[in-house]
Amino acid sequence: MDLAGRHVLEVGTGSGIIAHCISEVVGGGGKVIAVDVADQRQVTDGYEFQLVEGRGLPFPDATFDVVVSNHVFEHVGDLEQQADHLREVRRVLREDGFVYFAVPNRWTVVEPHYRLAFLSWMPSQVRSPYLRLFRRGVFYDCNPPSHRRLIGMFKKARLRHEQFTFKAMRIMAAVEEPPPWTRRLLVAPVFLQALLYPVIPTMVFILTTLPMGRDSVE
Repeated sequence: MDLAGRHVLEVGTGSGIIAHCISEVVGGGGKVIAVDVADQRQVTDGYEFQLVEGRGLPFPDATFDVVVSNHVFEHVGDLEQQADHLREVRRVLREDGFVYFAVPNRWTVVEPHYRLAFLSWMPSQVRSPYLRLFRRGVFYDCNPPSHRRLIGMFKKARLRHEQFTFKAMRIMAAVEEPPPWTRRLLVAPVFLQALLYPVIPTMVFILTTLPMGRDSVE
C-alpha cells in the first residue's frame, strides 16, 4: 500500500507515534491529521493534531485517502455510538480510499487491556465488578465487538471488509521474533486460519467504500 502523497487521518492518536511514523512515509506531498478526545501525545512532529468532542469528525465528506483506526473502536462507547463512529469514518473517506481497522475480539480468552481472563466475555453490567474483584481497576470502559457483530456493522456502514489479520501478523513477524504459537498459525492452511477469526485476539481489516444504495457486500 503506497502512502506517498496521501491524505491520512488517524482517529484516536493517543501517544502520536503512529501518526508520526505515517507522516514519514507520506512525505511532503501528503498530509497527516490526527484527532483525539484528549491530548496525550508523546510524539508531536510531522502531523497536525485536533481535539474533538464526541464521535463526529470535523471534516467535510470524502476528505481522506486513508483512515487509521487502531485499537480505538472498543473505547468509543455502546453499539449505537460505535455505529456512529463507523458512519463518520465512511463519510470522510474518499470513494477510492481505504481504512486500516484493528480492534480486540470480545471472545479472546485474556482481555488485552487488563490481562484478565474472560473479562470481555461477560455481560456489560458484570464487567466492572469482575474487574474490581481481581483488583485490576474500578470501571471497565471498553466494549470490544465479536467478529460476527463487527462484520454486520461494517455492512450497515457501507464498508466492504477484507480480512487482514494474518497478513498483519506476517508483517510483524518479519520485524520481531513471534512467539511459537504465532509461527504455527502463520504456516497453517488458509481454511484453518479462517476458522480462527471468531476467536483470534486481535482482528485487523482493510475497509473500502460500498456505494450507499447497495444492500450486498460481496
